[in-house]
Amino acid sequence: MAAASQLTSGVSLLHNNLASSSSGTMASIHNSLNAGQGKLLLHSLATGQSKDGPEVVQATSIRYLETLHGPVLVVTSTNGTQVYTEDASALIFYLPIADQAGPDTIRYHQAGCFVPSAQHLVIGTSKGTVWPVSAVAAGQYVQLHEAAPASPTAEVSDLCFSPIADAVVTVHNNGDLRLWRVSEDEPYTNSDVVPNLCQAPVRVVSLGAQLAIADGPGTILILDAMSRELKAEVTAHARWLSAAVSREEIGLLVTIGEDTVLNVWQVEPSEGLVSLHHSAVVTDKLLCGVALHGSGASVVAYDSDQLYHVNF
Repeated sequence: MAAASQLTSGVSLLHNNLASSSSGTMASIHNSLNAGQGKLLLHSLATGQSKDGPEVVQATSIRYLETLHGPVLVVTSTNGTQVYTEDASALIFYLPIADQAGPDTIRYHQAGCFVPSAQHLVIGTSKGTVWPVSAVAAGQYVQLHEAAPASPTAEVSDLCFSPIADAVVTVHNNGDLRLWRVSEDEPYTNSDVVPNLCQAPVRVVSLGAQLAIADGPGTILILDAMSRELKAEVTAHARWLSAAVSREEIGLLVTIGEDTVLNVWQVEPSEGLVSLHHSAVVTDKLLCGVALHGSGASVVAYDSDQLYHVNF
């Protein structure tokens, strides 16, 4: 069993429910059905201290994005998107839900990425759209034009920016993959669609010339970022794959699943060949979040207040 630190509350069962900044601040989500009891959970690797962050209402994703003016914490929810300072001590920007849902639907935002060339934060939505926000400086965030997909699709489940393709890549709850061309002023353009590529995507990440998709039923798909050709398909976990994170500069992909296992994968940069670098059982619980740091990774599990640390 891995070494552990203690958080201030139990972690909720959300995909990718752990994020880390470049300086070692960890953040996770504790949702609650009771008003005023949902909150962010924060931990500093440097000091070993944990604390409560701001209140949240039905949060759907959490992510640190490394902007040109430093890391920011992006939390999406049924209320929209909140962008905080790294330690969540101040709210920098709020992007509300744009329209009201019908009687049988819930509107929400989901996931975020940063586009360095345009200095945009880009947020996914339950309508299958993407919403860029100009982030040229800490105090100069500006909401831009929401961009619609080229054809009907399902909710955005995750997104990333691919530098080699110079595009934002979204994966959707129906298994679609879509590329969006970046625009400074006009709405982004959905320039390409690969329909029904996977079953229930949990995460999409850029790995140099490749894209990696972590699919819920337990597989990893490696695609050429330019042609979208499938290069490899790997059976990664025996149960639901719940989170993935990458270190793009060295071709490293880390996945966790409800099988209690953390796997570290090496992805060869040109051909996309995949090899298993390390595997470990973390704890006998449903793992739901993983984040990388200098010596390895940290992991959280559903309904546990432990932050597990795995070296590899």
